[in-house]
Amino acid sequence: MDLEKRLEQYLQSEDFEMDLGDLIHDYRAQGLPVPPMEQLREEATAEAWRCLETIMICEKKGHLWKETADPENGTSTLSCRRCGVVEHLQW
Repeated sequence: MDLEKRLEQYLQSEDFEMDLGDLIHDYRAQGLPVPPMEQLREEATAEAWRCLETIMICEKKGHLWKETADPENGTSTLSCRRCGVVEHLQW
């Protein structure tokens, strides 16, 4: 699936609406005036584009994993330094 299709799916999802709400909350929490909805949508869309682009790079080239092991519990947490995805492993 290409980037434009993924972005379009995101823009039609409930996640996009929740992200807009979070963005409004962030502006208010910082004591800043909330921009018009069109500007908020553009800001959220640009951020989503960057995130999806990075995720697709990782899907193509592989993640840049950083492992945090917990030998006492027999688990590891892998996090990608490029796209931020996290996986938990039990061994």
